[in-house]
Amino acid sequence: MPTERKIATVADLTERLSRMQLTVVADYRGLTVAEITDMRQKLRESGADLIVAKNTLIRIAARETGHDSLMPLLEGPTALTIAYDDVAKVAKTLQDYLRSSQKITIRGGILGNSLLPADGLEQVTKLPSREQVLAQIVGGIQSPLTGVVSVINAPLTGVVGILNAVVADVMNVVQARIDQLQSAHT
Repeated sequence: MPTERKIATVADLTERLSRMQLTVVADYRGLTVAEITDMRQKLRESGADLIVAKNTLIRIAARETGHDSLMPLLEGPTALTIAYDDVAKVAKTLQDYLRSSQKITIRGGILGNSLLPADGLEQVTKLPSREQVLAQIVGGIQSPLTGVVSVINAPLTGVVGILNAVVADVMNVVQARIDQLQSAHT
């Protein structure tokens, strides 16, 4: 019979895995509590969570979210790094931490729905950041829109010019009629 704590842990893992963009599975043997806390803080600053959980509970959550490809990676003490948005930033943070600490062993992970090999983290660090992708998208949208606005604006500018001329003519006729009426009354 599962305990309330285990049920809550599976629910939390399921929720996190359902939102993830990148999950890296690592063996954390040899890290002290202080080192894990330091690593967790650095990853949190880059938009990721570091979770240490029992493999059995991770398997249940992985199965529930359709991430069965995690199963072979879940042997021995397991720490999951879960990134939700900017995967390149998280991968760079994790890579920097791995360079400074030789105690962590990456087993692999998942990028989107694709299995990531143990040495695949380096390729993820080369992906453009979320801000770069958004800037490229905005630039790609902005350029054609500027052209469309110019094309739409050109006829409108002509119409406005014609309307201004017509209004000016009407105002001249109205003013002439007012002058006529005033001179007739005087």
